[in-house]
Amino acid sequence: MSDNFPCWYPVQIRFRDLDPLAHVNNTVYFTYFEEARSYYFDKLKPWLEQWPSGEEHQEVESIVSHPPHNPRIQTRTSGSHYGLLVKEVTCTYMVPLVRSDTVEVGVRVVRVGRTSFNMEHQIRDVNEPERIFATGKTAMVWSNYLTGRPSPVPPSLRFAFEQMEGRDFPMVER
Repeated sequence: MSDNFPCWYPVQIRFRDLDPLAHVNNTVYFTYFEEARSYYFDKLKPWLEQWPSGEEHQEVESIVSHPPHNPRIQTRTSGSHYGLLVKEVTCTYMVPLVRSDTVEVGVRVVRVGRTSFNMEHQIRDVNEPERIFATGKTAMVWSNYLTGRPSPVPPSLRFAFEQMEGRDFPMVER
């Protein structure tokens, strides 16, 4: 299972991540997932930059012409008003993490729909990759921040996912 993740983000467990029992607090796992997603999106940038301009939707042209550093929410008042919002995040805890563990978070896209996509995460031991501490899932929605409504996933982002994952993501309705 670990070999199917195209992107691994190294995690530095900090003292502040620990609860009174000296385990990583359960809420911190979600921060690790978020950091890994951000790292994954940063890795997509080369494919977003090579996407040809002139796509059929104006909002997509804006994103391709001026690709964001990271296709996440942008709070500035000018520029693209499209980006990602988290719809749902889950975590399944398997083995408690402690300060002395050396871990990394795998992240991958497993489904791309019309306006959303799903990612999976895995926290594993760097030295013993078969030792899995937690797994997670995230549902992301491509959104128009001005209207608050979902918008079609840009073809450039779908293309970048396909390049990173080494597989096609056929268009599905959900």
